[in-house]
Amino acid sequence: MARGDQNLETIVSSSMRIEGELKASGNVQIDGKVSGKVHTTQDLMVGPNAQIDADLVANNAIIGGIVKGNVTVRGSLELLETAKLIGNISCGSLGIRSGAYFSGACRMQEPKQPQIEPES
Repeated sequence: MARGDQNLETIVSSSMRIEGELKASGNVQIDGKVSGKVHTTQDLMVGPNAQIDADLVANNAIIGGIVKGNVTVRGSLELLETAKLIGNISCGSLGIRSGAYFSGACRMQEPKQPQIEPES
């Protein structure tokens, strides 16, 4: 997931508060407060000062703020040192940095193994 602003399509700044459902088909960065639900078909970046009381759905995600809700990510999820996640996780791969807090259950999709044909 790119960390640069060049690919961001939606930014919820630190001065914004959203109540309800946020749906996007592009990359999303949240630095403000969101309650409800966040869904993007692309990547999600949650800044260190963000406060989210919502379920999150994304392709990939990096979380640095406070999230109270379930997180569903098709690809990779990374919890930064400043992250506090209270909720369940479903993801392809998970990285948790030292200092991050996570309380909940985690379910990862098993990587598909290439099938090897038996020799005849």
